[in-house]
Amino acid sequence: MKLLVWNDGRVVEATDYTPPRAYVYQRIHTLGYKPYNLSRHIMLLREASAAMFGFMSLCRVEDAENIISKLLELSRVSRHLSCAVTMRLDPKGVLSFEVEAPSLYAGSSLRAKRPKGALLQVPGLTDYHQTAVTLANDTMNDCRVEGFGDVAICVDDKGEVISLPWRPLFAVYHNKIYTPCEYGSVEYVVAAEAIATAGFELATHPLPVDSLRRMDEIFLVDVMGITSLHSIEHHHLLYMVTSQVADRMKPKIGD
Repeated sequence: MKLLVWNDGRVVEATDYTPPRAYVYQRIHTLGYKPYNLSRHIMLLREASAAMFGFMSLCRVEDAENIISKLLELSRVSRHLSCAVTMRLDPKGVLSFEVEAPSLYAGSSLRAKRPKGALLQVPGLTDYHQTAVTLANDTMNDCRVEGFGDVAICVDDKGEVISLPWRPLFAVYHNKIYTPCEYGSVEYVVAAEAIATAGFELATHPLPVDSLRRMDEIFLVDVMGITSLHSIEHHHLLYMVTSQVADRMKPKIGD
């Protein structure tokens, strides 16, 4: 298997590809060479490019689906492994698709590893689009909490938890699920649908940082599935409700 990139019509190996300095992007979940929620990803990329660059991506859903499927086939990714494909658009209108390393998880499932969350004070969320800058910020924030935890749980200057559109946070208390913000992102929509299908109530409500120490469970959702936190600071967390939500998330092998 070799990871490949489709860059403005040319297919190259990922090791020979240098991402642009500035870009907007979407990570797309694929399974069995099929991209999921692609039309919403395309819509979000268009909104981001209009807001950041002043023009909309002209990529059609059908064209993107054909490119992604062929790229996965050429990369020889196993049809039984979930794989993310990153779709990028730079300020010059150059579009690219990059195959990421496949995951052992069968679809949007609960990850086996349960990391420790660590609180991190940061400015409030100002950018709702995924860009090279937000990616760098997320990576930097996770690195800043090393030694205290594995995943940064960001808190604004009002002491309220920040939930990101591309990594929304959900907290469980007495079998009811809370989240600070409702988004139109693929990650949020997939999670909200799974929560409803699993029979749980989802409430949009600010989460003061002190409330996290009383929660039964906390989980984060990205395009590849659910990460259930093992603990936050010294507060131990469960994963019973989280696992039920994960069981309702799609896609999965056999769907």
